[in-house]
Amino acid sequence: MAGSAELQARLREQRYAVYATRSIVQRERAPLTLHLHRRTLAARSRLNHTARPRRRTPLFAVGALTAAGALLWTVAVLGGSQAGLTVAQAATLASRPATMVVGEPPDDGVTLPGLTAAGLPFPYWEDRFDWDADGVRTDRLDGRSETTVFYRRTGQSLAYTIVSGKSLPSAAGARTLVRAGTTLVVYPNTGVVTWLRRGHTCVLSGRGVPLQALMTLAVWRGRGRIPY
Repeated sequence: MAGSAELQARLREQRYAVYATRSIVQRERAPLTLHLHRRTLAARSRLNHTARPRRRTPLFAVGALTAAGALLWTVAVLGGSQAGLTVAQAATLASRPATMVVGEPPDDGVTLPGLTAAGLPFPYWEDRFDWDADGVRTDRLDGRSETTVFYRRTGQSLAYTIVSGKSLPSAAGARTLVRAGTTLVVYPNTGVVTWLRRGHTCVLSGRGVPLQALMTLAVWRGRGRIPY
């Protein structure tokens, strides 16, 4: 382990996943890829090719282990073997609980008041798309500041994360599309869309939200009043 940069990177990624899983248990926020359980098991097997012999698992632990496997699968799909911060690790922030409330903007406002990340404001989507911002949290991963706003709509939730610093590399299997003049990187099997705002990576992840809806939200500029 000490002599392998790749194994160290994988260990770091699994620690991120375990931390996010503990937050899921506390908040009961399901991982974005829970419905892909079979692919989760396959990815976890690849990451842990030196796994120990199987042992029986208590029934009460099955839910937590499934969540951990799903997050590990997300890490594997979104470039898990890369060194440094990855899109997968940024996307796991969607599983953590909010730590602060979000204020309402004045009439006709298009951004959330008093809330920025890397100098960029977050959009106010409730009037236009019926997505209500109900919380925010700030984290540090791999030395970077990451701010996540959580939005909710009836039966659905999503997370919008702005990652400070240079842009994150795209992972294998990503699709690149251009919508309304914005280049989007789409991960069809995970419900994750990324794009750049002033060189910083934005990560939009939605549990059960169609990719077309995520892309519409990503390119909305509030009648040209949201800086990109």
